[in-house]
Amino acid sequence: MFKLDSLHSKQQKCVDELLRIWDEMGLTVPESQQRYTAFCAHIENSCHRMLRDEEQLLADICEDITKLKSALRSLSDEMHVAVPEVNERVGKVDVLRQLGDECAKLEEVKEERLKQLRQLREQERLLCRRLKKPFIAAEDKSVPSHEFLEQLEHTINGLKEEKMSRERVAREAKAEIEMQLAELEMQASGGVETMLLRDGVDAFTLSNENMSALSRCVDELKSRSQKNFETANKLRERLQHLCQLSEAPEAEQQELLSRLTGFRPSAISAIQKEIERFEEVRRQNIEKFVTRARIELEQLWDACYIGRSERHEFLPFYAAEFNEEILKQHEDEISKMKKYRDEHAELFNKVAKREELWAQFLEFEKATSDPNRFKTRHYNPINEERERKRYQGLLPKLEKDLADLVKELEETTGRVFTMGGIPFREHLETQWAAYNEHKELEKKNRQIKKEIQTKEEMFFGSRPNTPRSLQKTRKRLHEVVNTPTSVSRKRAREDLRPVSESKVVHSSIRTPMASRRNSPQKQPPAKRQLRGIFADMKNVPTATSSPKTSTASDKEPSSSTSSYADFKLEFSIKNGEDLEC
Repeated sequence: MFKLDSLHSKQQKCVDELLRIWDEMGLTVPESQQRYTAFCAHIENSCHRMLRDEEQLLADICEDITKLKSALRSLSDEMHVAVPEVNERVGKVDVLRQLGDECAKLEEVKEERLKQLRQLREQERLLCRRLKKPFIAAEDKSVPSHEFLEQLEHTINGLKEEKMSRERVAREAKAEIEMQLAELEMQASGGVETMLLRDGVDAFTLSNENMSALSRCVDELKSRSQKNFETANKLRERLQHLCQLSEAPEAEQQELLSRLTGFRPSAISAIQKEIERFEEVRRQNIEKFVTRARIELEQLWDACYIGRSERHEFLPFYAAEFNEEILKQHEDEISKMKKYRDEHAELFNKVAKREELWAQFLEFEKATSDPNRFKTRHYNPINEERERKRYQGLLPKLEKDLADLVKELEETTGRVFTMGGIPFREHLETQWAAYNEHKELEKKNRQIKKEIQTKEEMFFGSRPNTPRSLQKTRKRLHEVVNTPTSVSRKRAREDLRPVSESKVVHSSIRTPMASRRNSPQKQPPAKRQLRGIFADMKNVPTATSSPKTSTASDKEPSSSTSSYADFKLEFSIKNGEDLEC
C-alpha cells in the first residue's frame, strides 16, 4: 500500500542537493560527513518522534473510547434507557465518533427533559400558590424519566382543572353574593366576600379555607333571603286575610297586593305597616272579625272531617264575649287547621273522592235493582256489568290507600281520625254493613213477592203474556169502544139483556178453561176472546135502529168464549181499565 521507493528517491535527491550545497560552500569531506550524519540522525529522530506521537494519539483515542463508554453507560442509567449499541468492529476513530454521537444525543435529551422539568415545576409552583397548596421546591439534579414527566404533567393538569373549577365556583358565588346583597339591601361586612368583590376572581386566593368560607357566606345570604321570603309570604297572607275580613273592595285588595310585592326589607316593612293599619281597623270591629273567623274555622273543620267532640275541645269558639285574645286564639286555630289540612291534603282529597264514589255506587245499585230498566230503549247489560266491575275495582283500592294514609296520620298526630264522630275504619265497616243489610232485605222482599205470586197463580191461574200485535189490536178496539156510538150500543145491549143473563155471564167466568179444553180447535186464548168480542159487537143494535124483542136465543150466549169476552168488555168499560192489561 505504501511504497518506500519513492521515499528513497526523495531522500537521495535531498542528499544530492545537500552535497551540491556543501561543495559550493567548500566544505571538506569530514565536515560534509559530519553534516550527513546529523542529517541522518535528524531523519531518524523525526521518525521516532512521529511514531511516539501516533502511539500517544492511539492511546488517547482508546482512553477517550473508555471514557465515552462510561459516560454513555452513566447517561443511559440516569435517563433510564438502554445503553446504545456501538459497532466496535471498525476502527478506533469510528468507534470514538459513534460513541461521541450517542453521548451527544443523550445529552440533548437530558437537557430537554431538565428544561421540561423546570417548566412543569414552575407551573406547579404557581398553581399551588394560587390554590394555597403545599409545594416542595426540590433541586432536581437527576434526569427525570419519561414516566415521571408524564405523571407530573398529569398532576399539573389536575391542578389546572381544580383551579378552573374553583374559579367558576368563585364567579358564580360572586354573582350570587351581589344579587343576594341587593335583595337584602345590605353591604358586604368583610371577610372573603369583601375580598372577592374588591379583588375579583383572578386575584382571589382559591384555597380550601377561602372556598369553604365563600360557600358558607353564600348559604348564609341565601338563608337570610329565604327567611325574608317566608316572612314576606306570611305577612302577605296575613294582609290578604285581613283584607278579606275588612270587606274591602276587590279592586282595592288587588291593587294593594300587587303593589306590595317582593321580599326585600323595604317591602317587608311596607307590608307590616299595612298590617298594622288593618289590625287597628280589626280592633275597632272585633265582633265581626271573630264571627268571620268562626265561619272560616267551621269550613276548615268540615274540610278536615273534624268531629263534634273534637270541635268542642276548642272552647273559645263558644265564648260569648269578643276581645283581642279570643280573636287571636281563633286565628291561631285557623293557622293550625290550615297547616293540618295542607300536611294531609292527600288523605282528605281521597276521602272526598271515596265518599263521592260511594254515593255514585249506591245510585248505580239503586238503578240496577229496578226491573223496569229492561224496558228502556238504551239499556245495555254489557255497560252495566262494566260499570259494576269499575266500582268493584276502584272502591277496594281507594279504601286500601286510605287505610295506609289514616294509619300514617294517626301515628303522626297520636289521635284517631274520625268521620261523623266515629273512627274512619268503623265508618267504612258501617257503610258496607248497611249496604249488605239492604241487599239482603231486597233479596228477602223478592223472595216474599215471588212466593205470593206463586200462591196467586196456583189459586187463580197464571195470566198469559199478550203478544205486541194483539196489544195494538186491543188498543184500537178500546178506542172504538170509548166512542159515543159504542157507549150507546153498550147501553142498548144492557137494556135488552135481562137480569138472569148476568148469571149466565158469571157462570161463564168459571168455565173458560173447561171450554178451551173441550174446544176442538186449539187457538190462543187472546184470539178466541177477540173473536168473541167482534161476534158479539155484530149483534149489538146501533143507537138509530129499533130494539129487537128478546128471545131465548138472545138470552143464551153463543159460546162460553163469547160470553166471557162480553163480560170482560163490560167490566173493563165500567171500571175504566185498559184492555191491554
